[in-house]
Amino acid sequence: MLPLSLGRTTTRRFTRSDPQARRSKMASADLSERRAFFSWATTLVILAVLIALGHVWLRLRVSEMGYELEATHQAIDRLRQEANELTAQAAALSSPARLELLANSRLALGRPQKGQEAVLP
Repeated sequence: MLPLSLGRTTTRRFTRSDPQARRSKMASADLSERRAFFSWATTLVILAVLIALGHVWLRLRVSEMGYELEATHQAIDRLRQEANELTAQAAALSSPARLELLANSRLALGRPQKGQEAVLP
């Protein structure tokens, strides 16, 4: 069986480092990992808050638009009703019977007698 190094020999230097240095290296690596994690976590939380605020703002805008739409529909219905009333009033004011009554009472006009009519060429 061949060794894993396939015939190459490697020399390793085993140095004794003090445990304090090893701990500080691990602590600094741990600290940088924590900082990276907290920066990502903070970024994600800020993003989530911004998305939530955007959602709330959109829901408020939808509610406002719904109220405006309802008010517009009510105004349209009111204006249609007013237009119908004005059309009925105009029809009543221009009816032939009313015009004849006004002509007789205010202007002392009546139907023409025989011979008062003239045919124009």
